Amino acid sequence: MQKIRDYIDRFFKCKKKNTAYTLTTTDMVSFMDEFQSSDINGIFRTIITLFEYGYIKGYRAAKAEMKKAGVA
Repeated sequence: MQKIRDYIDRFFKCKKKNTAYTLTTTDMVSFMDEFQSSDINGIFRTIITLFEYGYIKGYRAAKAEMKKAGVA
């Protein structure tokens, strides 16, 4: 886990965070509720869903950056 935190810290040292594409408190509460009410298989599915959600958020953030730069 520390390796992941270090990777994130290094990224945000050189890139500004766009808060329009971050995980909201409502999102976090929803995921926490899902974790607490799931069996082990449900927890794995929730983790996969969380990563897919993050991927989509990142994709949309990248598209917005390209549009802002006049690329897309």
